[in-house]
Amino acid sequence: MRKLQVILCSAVLTTLALTSVSAAWAEDEQNAAQQAPEQAPQDAETTAQGSQAEKAPAETATAEQPSDPTIQALADSADPYSVKSFFADFTHFAIGDTVPDLYRTKKYEVTQWAVRHLPAPVAESHWSYMGGNYVMITNADGKILKAESGDIYYKH
Repeated sequence: MRKLQVILCSAVLTTLALTSVSAAWAEDEQNAAQQAPEQAPQDAETTAQGSQAEKAPAETATAEQPSDPTIQALADSADPYSVKSFFADFTHFAIGDTVPDLYRTKKYEVTQWAVRHLPAPVAESHWSYMGGNYVMITNADGKILKAESGDIYYKH
């Protein structure tokens, strides 16, 4: 009986919270609509160009660009599972960073990369598993060349 009471109370509180959030969201939309000054309609090209020009500086300012051209070419791939940065052992890693020696050992090396739907590693590198992600690192110094989400394993 106690579990039923807890479930019912939880459901009621969740419903109240969602109702108040949706009411606040609707209020914000109404206030924004009332405060927005009426603008003259513009053609679609001018609007699209303006929005692209506004976004471009922000995107370039936040993106980290690796200096090595090999790393840059691997990072620019249009792979949906590709990640630019990730966390492992409470540390933030990005393309071009050097991994700790632990992840360069045979214990973390991924030898069956094809089974995990990973591309073949480039010369003098191998795949390693870090923080739920597959990371291609160089054999010599452990520099991150590419990172793929661990979800790639479930790729069809």
